[in-house]
Amino acid sequence: MNKEVKLKLWHVLICATVFILLLYFTIVTVVSPVKVGDYTEPKQKIDSLNNVIIKLEGTQLELNRSIVYQQNKIVILNKQIDSTNIEIVKVKEHYGKKIKNITTYTPTQLDNFFTKRYQ
Repeated sequence: MNKEVKLKLWHVLICATVFILLLYFTIVTVVSPVKVGDYTEPKQKIDSLNNVIIKLEGTQLELNRSIVYQQNKIVILNKQIDSTNIEIVKVKEHYGKKIKNITTYTPTQLDNFFTKRYQ
């Protein structure tokens, strides 16, 4: 019986010790709150970087619009170049036929030919 009392007393001491430790840690955590660092400076940097990002996005939109505008101008100029090339081919064909006959021209006819050609 004495042995049973010792075992029960030993269990009570362990439980009491655990309870006291839990109570101690609870009081220590409540009394001394967790210190939170000062994050105002990093927040300000983040905000300023967000502002820079917003400005860059606006600039990127403007540049994209400009690229589209320039691409449209390029398409128009390419069409003009194509039509000019077609006209050049037609003129070459027209005057190519006349140049074959140029060997029979007189000086006045030659003068007339080149005057009309380069007007």
